[in-house]
Amino acid sequence: MDFKHLKDIRKSKNMTLATLGEKTGYTASFLSQIERGLNRPSIEALRKICDVLEIEVASLLASHNDVNHSSGIETYNGYKIFREPKETLYQPWQSSATYYHTLFNMPIHSENMIVSKIIIDAHSSSSGQLISHNLSEINYIISGEAAIDLTGEMQTLYEGDAIYLEPFTNHNVKNQTDEPLILFTLQF
Repeated sequence: MDFKHLKDIRKSKNMTLATLGEKTGYTASFLSQIERGLNRPSIEALRKICDVLEIEVASLLASHNDVNHSSGIETYNGYKIFREPKETLYQPWQSSATYYHTLFNMPIHSENMIVSKIIIDAHSSSSGQLISHNLSEINYIISGEAAIDLTGEMQTLYEGDAIYLEPFTNHNVKNQTDEPLILFTLQF
């Protein structure tokens, strides 16, 4: 995944790397490395950058061509159908064997909701470290076994189990088995 177009978005908003850094909590150097394609941001870093730039995370994960990001949404009377996007598979850590497939990302009552299918390869984890963010999160285990580290407290979830995480809860989803772990994640 290439994030070089972030620079164009940032500049279109007349924002310096230093200003973006102050607002996200990341160094200008780190942000510059992302823009130059020398570093790959975590989903948490992307979320913070997108919040400041006032863009959707999905717009960065999709193709860099002029794509209508709402083209997979069908609106009807009282409901919407989201067709599977083909261009939102993202692997934030090149050395990690975790793949994020954003199913849809849309504003909900002035808030944002992100729905993803996450595949974590055997003996790997979602982020490699504890992370937290300002969103509530629900993880539903589609297949496999998840060992969820909650700042030292481990919870094991099996196929069909789910966990709700309040905003700012430190967590890391681990796959300590020999089989892939697939989970459905809702962040809102």
